[in-house]
Amino acid sequence: MIGVRRSAGGYLLATCVAASSVALAEPGDDSSQAPEVSARTETHFRLYQRALLPGPYGAVVTEETAAPIVEYVSVTARDLDAPWQKRGLDVELDAWGSATFGEAGAGRRFDGEVQHASVRQRIGPAWFRLGRQHVAGGAARYARFDGVAVGGQLPIGFGMEGYGGFTVLPRWAARPGYHQLGSAAESLWRDPAALPEPDRAEHWVVGGRAFYDSRSFDFGASIHEARESGGLAHRSLATDSRFQASQKLSLGGAAVMELDARRVADARLWGNFAPLSALELELEVLHAEPALFLSRQSVLSAFSTEAYGEVGGSARWKVWRELTLTGSGFVQIHDSEDVGQRSEIGARIAPGRGDGTLVMLSMSRVSALDNGYVSMRNAWRQRIDSRFRTTIEAYHYRYDEPIAGYETSSVYAGTSEWVFTRRVSALWGASFAHTPYAAADAQTQLRLRYASGGLE
Repeated sequence: MIGVRRSAGGYLLATCVAASSVALAEPGDDSSQAPEVSARTETHFRLYQRALLPGPYGAVVTEETAAPIVEYVSVTARDLDAPWQKRGLDVELDAWGSATFGEAGAGRRFDGEVQHASVRQRIGPAWFRLGRQHVAGGAARYARFDGVAVGGQLPIGFGMEGYGGFTVLPRWAARPGYHQLGSAAESLWRDPAALPEPDRAEHWVVGGRAFYDSRSFDFGASIHEARESGGLAHRSLATDSRFQASQKLSLGGAAVMELDARRVADARLWGNFAPLSALELELEVLHAEPALFLSRQSVLSAFSTEAYGEVGGSARWKVWRELTLTGSGFVQIHDSEDVGQRSEIGARIAPGRGDGTLVMLSMSRVSALDNGYVSMRNAWRQRIDSRFRTTIEAYHYRYDEPIAGYETSSVYAGTSEWVFTRRVSALWGASFAHTPYAAADAQTQLRLRYASGGLE
């Protein structure tokens, strides 16, 4: 196993975060008419130990100490003027870069990625966008690509969208620094050039959606095709709808079909009903085939979890201002005719006005094909004054069947936050876990935050 956390206690020693954000406007402009420009940066400092190659029964064979620094940058500009049109141009940029001091291990000493970088031009009811972007929902589920997207919507509610481009390969698909050639430690080969770089020309997506939106009824139909390594990964057709029958009742549904397999990958029907102002009820029916979520080019698609159906519901009852009760229950029926279930009950207690003390209690039960467990969660948050608050949480699990000889596991965590000024704050947190995968896992972090004011 390569690049896993130390099984007998991975220790995150410290994390510091500094963040800033600004809003810019041209001098003398009316703020309601001026372009909106905002920028935000975050800097994360970390220090930890890791085991790159655990031995038998989790024994640590070799250790590395790493101290990465990660910088996040986000810039958004809206309603910019272009030579051909005023107030119709939007620009977005999200990126990160990192430098690792100490031992970089299987990762890169210097790394980074542009997560989003696009320019959108609005022309009346239509728009088009160029650059790195994403599409979510419908047949696409979620995909990032470098390319173009176009769309528009008429005042009567009808609209269409289309997109296409080269897929942004996921981070875990990048060439690793280590390659496992066998089961023995001596077969670990460090050579970043051992595997060929993926050809992005063989990874692309294309799709579109037609829809109708109104105050009481929404409907959409979408299609999406993705190629990986030149072969078909997904060819999907989807529908989604929502109907607001009244102020108390709403209904909806969504379904995705994999056209290549000629089967429904997942389908969901739901209904929300609020018979009283203090009571909310939800009913849900679901069908899913997890194997169809994976690429047709993935060997894992042949070994995925079998198809299943699920039916159940949830309720939320605000007994009075200080007390809210919740509950949910779902039954799963698998193709093998095995039955599973998940259920939970909880309470939220907020004495007084609810801004000083908050207590949350919950208990859940999960029965799965291979195992199950009962869990309890207790959380307490206390605001001492306007400048200081603290939170304590505890999680306990009891398994139906032992895992690696452990029948139970526990996680304890706490945070404290100090607000020095409107712009400066600090947060310290710590956790301790005892699980089947770590006899002792202790972590701590310190986050410093600075938020700047606007420039005038």
